[in-house]
Amino acid sequence: MANASDPFEGTSFGPNRKRPTTLEERVQLIEDHEDITRLMSLYTHYNDGGWEGQGPSHMGPSADLFTEDGIWDDCGTIGQAKGREAVRALFNTLRATPYVSHNVMNPLIDVDGDVARGHWHLIALSKWPNGRPVEDNDGHWSLAIYKLQFERTGEGWRIKNMTINRGREMPQRGYNGPPQWSV
Repeated sequence: MANASDPFEGTSFGPNRKRPTTLEERVQLIEDHEDITRLMSLYTHYNDGGWEGQGPSHMGPSADLFTEDGIWDDCGTIGQAKGREAVRALFNTLRATPYVSHNVMNPLIDVDGDVARGHWHLIALSKWPNGRPVEDNDGHWSLAIYKLQFERTGEGWRIKNMTINRGREMPQRGYNGPPQWSV
């Protein structure tokens, strides 16, 4: 699979990527990529919220995007949930988040039959519920990497494992006040 010199070796997105050979295989790969990309778009849409027209955060059926034994793990900031119902319970607690916007980009998706893995960059702006130790509680920016494993099920593609590796978090000054632009 991957090695230290080329982490994408042997995948469908590396410089020496494996390619499907028949038209049917190529169409299937395109459909799989589209379905997985839509799954991630639904995940962010279901969790974003806190502004007019979108409603409160974490109100969508995010847990239904996971397999029954799916895992959500943000590596320590919020915690880990194992199993669809544990993911649902965790996301119900996150509904107290007044505002969050997940912006995911640069998707890499590697499909291998009925399993796949994915990698997305995340830029998020959020405001934690009262009581969270965030400076001034004005909100903060997060930079992170989503690493995912997907599984094709009778319901379609579902998230088997989602790991969020946070890179940086920084306060957003003036969240509750007028913008302060630098010139």
